[in-house]
Amino acid sequence: MDETLDSYYLFGLETLQERLPALANEIEGVRAAEDIECVHRMRVASRRVRTALALFGDELPRKHYAEWRGEVRRITKALGSARDTDVQIAWVQNFLKPDTDESQRVGIERLLLRLRQQRARLQDRVVKALDRLEDRRILADMHETLQERLVHARVYEAESLRADLYQRANEAILLRLEEFLTCEPYVAHPERAAELHQMRIAAKHLRYTLEVFEPLYDRALRKPIKIMKEIQDLLGEVHDCDVWQAYLPRFLEEERAYTQEYFGTPDPAEEFVPGVHALEGDRREQRLRSYYIFRRFWELTQEKGIWERLRKAVTPQPENQPDPATFTG
Repeated sequence: MDETLDSYYLFGLETLQERLPALANEIEGVRAAEDIECVHRMRVASRRVRTALALFGDELPRKHYAEWRGEVRRITKALGSARDTDVQIAWVQNFLKPDTDESQRVGIERLLLRLRQQRARLQDRVVKALDRLEDRRILADMHETLQERLVHARVYEAESLRADLYQRANEAILLRLEEFLTCEPYVAHPERAAELHQMRIAAKHLRYTLEVFEPLYDRALRKPIKIMKEIQDLLGEVHDCDVWQAYLPRFLEEERAYTQEYFGTPDPAEEFVPGVHALEGDRREQRLRSYYIFRRFWELTQEKGIWERLRKAVTPQPENQPDPATFTG
Protein backbone atom coordinates (compact mmCIF):
# COMPACT_ATOMS: atom_id res chain seq x y z
CA MET A 1 0.00 0.00 0.00
CA ASP A 2 1.39 3.42 -0.88
CA GLU A 3 2.39 5.56 2.06
CA THR A 4 1.25 8.71 0.25
CA LEU A 5 -2.50 8.80 0.86
CA ASP A 6 -4.84 11.57 -0.16
CA SER A 7 -7.84 12.91 1.73
CA TYR A 8 -10.32 11.55 -0.84
CA TYR A 9 -9.14 8.01 -0.06
CA LEU A 10 -9.52 8.58 3.67
CA PHE A 11 -12.94 10.20 3.22
CA GLY A 12 -14.07 7.20 1.16
CA LEU A 13 -12.95 4.68 3.76
CA GLU A 14 -14.74 6.59 6.51
CA THR A 15 -17.90 6.96 4.42
CA LEU A 16 -18.08 3.24 3.67
CA GLN A 17 -17.42 2.29 7.28
CA GLU A 18 -20.15 4.66 8.53
CA ARG A 19 -22.74 3.07 6.24
CA LEU A 20 -22.19 -0.57 7.20
CA PRO A 21 -24.01 -0.63 10.58
CA ALA A 22 -27.31 0.56 9.05
CA LEU A 23 -27.13 -2.42 6.69
CA ALA A 24 -26.15 -5.01 9.31
CA ASN A 25 -28.60 -3.80 11.97
CA GLU A 26 -31.67 -4.72 9.90
CA ILE A 27 -30.77 -8.34 9.13
CA GLU A 28 -32.67 -9.91 12.04
CA GLY A 29 -35.78 -7.83 11.37
CA VAL A 30 -35.73 -8.69 7.67
CA ARG A 31 -35.43 -12.40 8.49
CA ALA A 32 -38.37 -12.21 10.91
CA ALA A 33 -40.53 -10.49 8.27
CA GLU A 34 -42.79 -8.98 10.94
CA ASP A 35 -42.18 -5.29 10.19
CA ILE A 36 -42.09 -4.22 6.55
CA GLU A 37 -40.07 -1.14 7.49
CA CYS A 38 -37.06 -3.37 8.25
CA VAL A 39 -36.96 -4.36 4.58
CA HIS A 40 -37.33 -0.74 3.54
CA ARG A 41 -34.52 0.46 5.81
CA MET A 42 -32.16 -2.31 4.77
CA ARG A 43 -32.88 -1.69 1.10
CA VAL A 44 -32.06 2.01 1.51
CA ALA A 45 -28.93 1.16 3.52
CA SER A 46 -27.77 -1.23 0.79
CA ARG A 47 -28.25 1.46 -1.84
CA ARG A 48 -26.19 3.90 0.21
CA VAL A 49 -23.38 1.37 0.55
CA ARG A 50 -23.50 0.72 -3.21
CA THR A 51 -23.32 4.44 -3.93
CA ALA A 52 -20.25 4.78 -1.72
CA LEU A 53 -18.65 1.74 -3.37
CA ALA A 54 -19.28 3.24 -6.80
CA LEU A 55 -17.70 6.54 -5.75
CA PHE A 56 -14.69 5.16 -3.93
CA GLY A 57 -14.23 1.70 -5.44
CA ASP A 58 -11.14 2.77 -7.38
CA GLU A 59 -9.45 3.37 -4.05
CA LEU A 60 -9.98 -0.27 -2.96
CA PRO A 61 -8.28 -3.52 -4.01
CA ARG A 62 -10.00 -4.80 -7.13
CA LYS A 63 -10.81 -8.21 -5.63
CA HIS A 64 -12.55 -6.70 -2.61
CA TYR A 65 -14.42 -4.13 -4.68
CA ALA A 66 -15.79 -6.63 -7.21
CA GLU A 67 -16.97 -9.09 -4.56
CA TRP A 68 -18.46 -6.48 -2.24
CA ARG A 69 -20.25 -4.71 -5.06
CA GLY A 70 -21.73 -7.93 -6.41
CA GLU A 71 -22.96 -9.21 -3.06
CA VAL A 72 -24.48 -5.90 -1.95
CA ARG A 73 -26.19 -5.60 -5.33
CA ARG A 74 -27.65 -9.09 -4.85
CA ILE A 75 -29.10 -8.03 -1.50
CA THR A 76 -30.52 -4.81 -2.93
CA LYS A 77 -32.27 -6.74 -5.70
CA ALA A 78 -33.82 -9.29 -3.34
CA LEU A 79 -34.97 -6.60 -0.93
CA GLY A 80 -36.31 -4.47 -3.77
CA SER A 81 -38.72 -7.12 -5.00
CA ALA A 82 -39.89 -7.82 -1.44
CA ARG A 83 -40.32 -4.12 -0.64
CA ASP A 84 -42.27 -3.45 -3.84
CA THR A 85 -44.67 -6.27 -2.99
CA ASP A 86 -45.01 -5.04 0.62
CA VAL A 87 -46.03 -1.62 -0.70
CA GLN A 88 -48.54 -3.17 -3.12
CA ILE A 89 -50.10 -5.28 -0.36
CA ALA A 90 -50.39 -2.27 1.93
CA TRP A 91 -52.05 -0.20 -0.79
CA VAL A 92 -54.59 -2.91 -1.70
CA GLN A 93 -55.41 -3.42 2.00
CA ASN A 94 -56.01 0.31 2.32
CA PHE A 95 -58.14 0.37 -0.83
CA LEU A 96 -60.35 -2.44 0.48
CA LYS A 97 -62.71 -0.51 2.75
CA PRO A 98 -65.52 -2.00 4.91
CA ASP A 99 -68.09 -0.42 2.57
CA THR A 100 -66.45 -1.64 -0.64
CA ASP A 101 -69.09 -2.88 -3.07
CA GLU A 102 -69.42 -6.67 -2.88
CA SER A 103 -69.16 -6.93 -6.66
CA GLN A 104 -65.68 -5.41 -6.40
CA ARG A 105 -64.57 -7.05 -3.16
CA VAL A 106 -64.12 -10.57 -4.56
CA GLY A 107 -61.62 -9.46 -7.22
CA ILE A 108 -59.68 -7.25 -4.82
CA GLU A 109 -59.47 -10.01 -2.23
CA ARG A 110 -58.20 -12.47 -4.87
CA LEU A 111 -55.52 -9.97 -5.87
CA LEU A 112 -54.52 -9.56 -2.22
CA LEU A 113 -54.24 -13.35 -1.88
CA ARG A 114 -51.94 -13.58 -4.92
CA LEU A 115 -49.75 -10.74 -3.65
CA ARG A 116 -49.37 -12.40 -0.25
CA GLN A 117 -48.44 -15.68 -1.92
CA GLN A 118 -45.89 -13.84 -4.02
CA ARG A 119 -44.45 -12.13 -0.93
CA ALA A 120 -44.00 -15.49 0.79
CA ARG A 121 -42.00 -16.76 -2.19
CA LEU A 122 -39.92 -13.60 -2.21
CA GLN A 123 -39.13 -14.02 1.49
CA ASP A 124 -37.42 -17.30 0.65
CA ARG A 125 -35.20 -15.41 -1.82
CA VAL A 126 -34.46 -12.72 0.73
CA VAL A 127 -33.44 -15.28 3.35
CA LYS A 128 -31.20 -17.09 0.86
CA ALA A 129 -29.53 -13.80 -0.06
CA LEU A 130 -28.97 -13.03 3.62
CA ASP A 131 -27.59 -16.53 4.22
CA ARG A 132 -25.16 -16.04 1.34
CA LEU A 133 -24.10 -12.64 2.68
CA GLU A 134 -23.39 -14.09 6.12
CA ASP A 135 -21.83 -17.36 4.92
CA ARG A 136 -19.33 -15.39 2.83
CA ARG A 137 -18.71 -12.98 5.73
CA ILE A 138 -19.13 -10.04 3.36
CA LEU A 139 -20.04 -7.43 5.96
CA ALA A 140 -17.43 -8.70 8.40
CA ASP A 141 -14.81 -8.64 5.64
CA MET A 142 -15.81 -5.12 4.66
CA HIS A 143 -15.58 -3.92 8.26
CA GLU A 144 -12.23 -5.58 8.92
CA THR A 145 -10.66 -4.44 5.65
CA LEU A 146 -11.89 -0.88 5.99
CA GLN A 147 -10.75 -0.72 9.62
CA GLU A 148 -7.29 -1.99 8.70
CA ARG A 149 -6.96 0.56 5.93
CA LEU A 150 -8.24 3.39 8.09
CA VAL A 151 -5.65 2.59 10.74
CA HIS A 152 -2.95 2.49 8.08
CA ALA A 153 -4.10 5.81 6.62
CA ARG A 154 -4.06 7.48 10.01
CA VAL A 155 -0.69 6.01 10.98
CA TYR A 156 0.84 7.35 7.82
CA GLU A 157 -1.13 10.60 8.16
CA ALA A 158 -3.07 10.86 4.92
CA GLU A 159 -2.18 14.05 3.17
CA SER A 160 -4.64 16.85 3.83
CA LEU A 161 -5.36 17.78 0.23
CA ARG A 162 -8.68 19.51 0.86
CA ALA A 163 -8.69 21.24 -2.50
CA ASP A 164 -8.44 17.87 -4.25
CA LEU A 165 -11.18 16.41 -2.03
CA TYR A 166 -13.61 19.22 -2.87
CA GLN A 167 -12.71 19.04 -6.55
CA ARG A 168 -13.41 15.32 -6.75
CA ALA A 169 -16.64 15.71 -4.79
CA ASN A 170 -17.63 18.48 -7.19
CA GLU A 171 -16.95 16.27 -10.19
CA ALA A 172 -18.94 13.35 -8.77
CA ILE A 173 -21.95 15.53 -7.92
CA LEU A 174 -21.96 17.38 -11.23
CA LEU A 175 -21.75 14.12 -13.16
CA ARG A 176 -24.90 12.85 -11.42
CA LEU A 177 -26.58 16.22 -11.86
CA GLU A 178 -25.95 16.23 -15.61
CA GLU A 179 -27.22 12.64 -15.89
CA PHE A 180 -30.37 13.74 -14.11
CA LEU A 181 -30.87 16.83 -16.25
CA THR A 182 -30.59 14.87 -19.49
CA CYS A 183 -34.10 13.65 -18.64
CA GLU A 184 -35.49 17.20 -18.51
CA PRO A 185 -36.99 17.10 -22.05
CA TYR A 186 -39.41 14.38 -20.91
CA VAL A 187 -40.88 16.34 -18.01
CA ALA A 188 -43.50 17.86 -20.32
CA HIS A 189 -44.51 14.45 -21.71
CA PRO A 190 -46.58 12.43 -19.23
CA GLU A 191 -46.91 9.60 -21.74
CA ARG A 192 -43.12 8.94 -21.68
CA ALA A 193 -43.34 6.49 -18.81
CA ALA A 194 -39.99 4.78 -19.41
CA GLU A 195 -38.11 8.08 -19.56
CA LEU A 196 -39.80 9.43 -16.44
CA HIS A 197 -38.83 6.20 -14.68
CA GLN A 198 -35.22 6.73 -15.74
CA MET A 199 -35.45 10.26 -14.38
CA ARG A 200 -36.54 8.85 -11.01
CA ILE A 201 -33.52 6.52 -10.99
CA ALA A 202 -31.22 9.43 -11.89
CA ALA A 203 -32.78 11.50 -9.08
CA LYS A 204 -32.07 8.66 -6.65
CA HIS A 205 -28.43 8.45 -7.75
CA LEU A 206 -27.98 12.20 -7.41
CA ARG A 207 -29.63 12.26 -3.98
CA TYR A 208 -27.44 9.45 -2.61
CA THR A 209 -24.32 11.10 -4.02
CA LEU A 210 -25.27 14.39 -2.35
CA GLU A 211 -25.76 12.51 0.92
CA VAL A 212 -22.26 11.01 0.69
CA PHE A 213 -20.62 14.41 0.36
CA GLU A 214 -22.97 16.39 2.60
CA PRO A 215 -20.47 16.48 5.52
CA LEU A 216 -18.06 18.49 3.34
CA TYR A 217 -20.50 21.32 2.70
CA ASP A 218 -21.87 22.24 6.12
CA ARG A 219 -25.61 22.96 5.52
CA ALA A 220 -25.30 23.73 1.81
CA LEU A 221 -26.64 20.37 0.54
CA ARG A 222 -29.52 19.85 2.95
CA LYS A 223 -32.09 21.61 0.80
CA PRO A 224 -30.96 20.00 -2.49
CA ILE A 225 -31.19 16.59 -0.81
CA LYS A 226 -34.77 17.35 0.29
CA ILE A 227 -35.62 18.54 -3.22
CA MET A 228 -34.21 15.39 -4.79
CA LYS A 229 -36.11 13.19 -2.35
CA GLU A 230 -39.36 14.98 -3.24
CA ILE A 231 -38.72 14.52 -6.96
CA GLN A 232 -37.81 10.87 -6.40
CA ASP A 233 -41.00 10.30 -4.38
CA LEU A 234 -43.27 12.07 -6.88
CA LEU A 235 -41.83 10.19 -9.85
CA GLY A 236 -42.02 7.02 -7.76
CA GLU A 237 -45.78 7.54 -7.39
CA VAL A 238 -46.09 7.99 -11.15
CA HIS A 239 -44.08 4.82 -11.77
CA ASP A 240 -46.06 2.81 -9.20
CA CYS A 241 -49.25 3.70 -11.06
CA ASP A 242 -47.68 2.66 -14.37
CA VAL A 243 -46.67 -0.68 -12.82
CA TRP A 244 -50.21 -1.27 -11.56
CA GLN A 245 -51.75 -0.44 -14.95
CA ALA A 246 -49.44 -2.94 -16.63
CA TYR A 247 -49.89 -5.61 -13.97
CA LEU A 248 -53.66 -5.64 -13.41
CA PRO A 249 -54.68 -6.81 -16.93
CA ARG A 250 -51.99 -9.50 -16.68
CA PHE A 251 -53.37 -10.57 -13.29
CA LEU A 252 -56.84 -11.01 -14.83
CA GLU A 253 -55.46 -13.12 -17.68
CA GLU A 254 -53.54 -15.31 -15.25
CA GLU A 255 -56.67 -15.85 -13.14
CA ARG A 256 -58.65 -16.77 -16.24
CA ALA A 257 -55.94 -19.30 -17.14
CA TYR A 258 -55.98 -20.80 -13.63
CA THR A 259 -59.78 -21.01 -13.73
CA GLN A 260 -59.73 -22.61 -17.16
CA GLU A 261 -57.28 -25.23 -15.92
CA TYR A 262 -59.27 -25.97 -12.75
CA PHE A 263 -62.88 -25.71 -13.99
CA GLY A 264 -62.46 -26.29 -17.71
CA THR A 265 -63.84 -22.80 -18.40
CA PRO A 266 -62.57 -19.25 -17.65
CA ASP A 267 -66.07 -17.94 -16.91
CA PRO A 268 -65.88 -18.04 -13.06
CA ALA A 269 -62.93 -15.63 -13.20
CA GLU A 270 -65.21 -12.92 -14.59
CA GLU A 271 -66.34 -12.19 -11.05
CA PHE A 272 -62.90 -10.67 -10.47
CA VAL A 273 -63.34 -8.09 -13.25
CA PRO A 274 -65.31 -5.34 -11.38
CA GLY A 275 -62.76 -5.16 -8.57
CA VAL A 276 -59.80 -5.11 -10.92
CA HIS A 277 -61.42 -2.42 -13.06
CA ALA A 278 -62.03 -0.33 -9.93
CA LEU A 279 -58.33 -0.59 -9.08
CA GLU A 280 -57.34 0.31 -12.64
CA GLY A 281 -59.55 3.39 -12.59
CA ASP A 282 -58.10 4.54 -9.29
CA ARG A 283 -54.53 4.13 -10.56
CA ARG A 284 -55.27 6.07 -13.78
CA GLU A 285 -56.64 8.99 -11.79
CA GLN A 286 -53.80 8.89 -9.28
CA ARG A 287 -51.27 8.80 -12.08
CA LEU A 288 -52.65 12.04 -13.49
CA ARG A 289 -52.64 13.70 -10.07
CA SER A 290 -49.10 12.55 -9.25
CA TYR A 291 -47.76 13.63 -12.63
CA TYR A 292 -49.20 17.14 -12.41
CA ILE A 293 -47.94 17.58 -8.83
CA PHE A 294 -44.50 16.56 -10.07
CA ARG A 295 -44.78 18.88 -13.07
CA ARG A 296 -45.63 21.85 -10.85
CA PHE A 297 -42.83 21.01 -8.43
CA TRP A 298 -40.40 20.84 -11.33
CA GLU A 299 -41.55 24.27 -12.53
CA LEU A 300 -40.83 25.66 -9.07
CA THR A 301 -37.28 24.31 -9.19
CA GLN A 302 -36.85 26.09 -12.51
CA GLU A 303 -38.26 29.36 -11.19
CA LYS A 304 -35.88 29.24 -8.22
CA GLY A 305 -32.86 28.27 -10.32
CA ILE A 306 -32.22 25.23 -8.13
CA TRP A 307 -29.81 23.44 -10.47
CA GLU A 308 -27.57 26.43 -11.05
CA ARG A 309 -27.54 27.09 -7.32
CA LEU A 310 -26.53 23.48 -6.71
CA ARG A 311 -23.64 23.85 -9.16
CA LYS A 312 -22.51 26.95 -7.30
CA ALA A 313 -22.87 25.29 -3.90
CA VAL A 314 -20.50 22.44 -4.76
CA THR A 315 -17.95 24.47 -6.70
CA PRO A 316 -14.84 24.95 -4.55
CA GLN A 317 -14.75 28.48 -3.14
CA PRO A 318 -11.64 30.50 -2.39
CA GLU A 319 -9.81 28.83 0.50
CA ASN A 320 -11.99 25.74 -0.17
CA GLN A 321 -14.97 26.95 1.83
CA PRO A 322 -18.48 25.99 0.65
CA ASP A 323 -21.19 28.61 0.52
CA PRO A 324 -24.19 27.44 2.63
CA ALA A 325 -26.02 30.68 1.86
CA THR A 326 -26.58 29.42 -1.69
CA PHE A 327 -29.75 27.65 -0.51
CA THR A 328 -31.06 30.10 2.07
CA GLY A 329 -34.01 32.38 1.53
